[in-house]
Amino acid sequence: MKTKTTLFIALVSGFAICTAYGPLGNAQESPPSAEAQSTPESREVTLAYDKAFESYLAGEYQKAIDHWNRILRLDSNQVTAKNMIVEARQKLAGSTSGQKGKFYALVARGKYGEALLKIEEMAAVDPSNPRFPRLVGRLKKVCAIVENKPSNAKPWNIAAQGVFNFVNEEENLPFAYDAFRYAAELNAKDPRFEKLTAMLEEESPQVKLNDTKPEQAGVLDHKKEVALHYIYDSKFYLAVRELEDTLKLEPEDTTALKRLGSTYVQLKDYQRAREAWEKALKLAPEDAQLKEYMGALDSIPQASSPKRSKKEKGRKPANSAQNE
Repeated sequence: MKTKTTLFIALVSGFAICTAYGPLGNAQESPPSAEAQSTPESREVTLAYDKAFESYLAGEYQKAIDHWNRILRLDSNQVTAKNMIVEARQKLAGSTSGQKGKFYALVARGKYGEALLKIEEMAAVDPSNPRFPRLVGRLKKVCAIVENKPSNAKPWNIAAQGVFNFVNEEENLPFAYDAFRYAAELNAKDPRFEKLTAMLEEESPQVKLNDTKPEQAGVLDHKKEVALHYIYDSKFYLAVRELEDTLKLEPEDTTALKRLGSTYVQLKDYQRAREAWEKALKLAPEDAQLKEYMGALDSIPQASSPKRSKKEKGRKPANSAQNE
């Protein structure tokens, strides 16, 4: 077992490192004397190394790390244990990264109960990841309200976007808040949308405190109004974010598309401006204002060029958003 373990260390670490009990010796650690090898402490180190490598070979990386940490508590000079902890943590990160895709796919499909089992499994494999317990806690709250997305009806598809942004390492809680409230607007008879909204307010009170929507205003109307004020204040990137979030909730909102196109014109991103206005024109082919915008865009020489100079980026065209 000792010879096998020593060879294993050399293979996985890329260099020959040996533990206190290895027959090949160790270039980094001074080989213990025969007297030291017979002490209870040295025997405990030897046993811990055996258990650590057994766990490592079995793919139980967290257990292996625990054993190597135990070795370091017994002897802080054990370089092998330090190196193998680094190695095991890399393996651990790799083993959970493959599961993340499956987890987020389950959440996206509205399989919240199955997603909870998956994230609990990931948390057990990598208990050192501080994000997993938070995701477990949030999913449990979601599952207490709805364990599976009940249907593909529009309100539930929108609420599902909210859940995805709520139960996510890269969370977007303001968007989740808007999604839950918009779903409640679309179907006021289903109390679960209000419960999801209240759940988020309890989880993150700051989201409600930062919200500026008047009580009687609709979610989308308010978001488009906020975007318009951003445009007036030349805060174009904030306007883009607000309008793109609006279109995630309602992809066929012509007003949002028109304002998004106007914002991209301000940013000299003529290709995206054209794409936004073309989508709007398909939804509202008789819109004279859109036709005027497209004609004005066609008259801009830079609109047909994929590259823009720094001088062009600094020039500010007329604002077309105010008439929308």
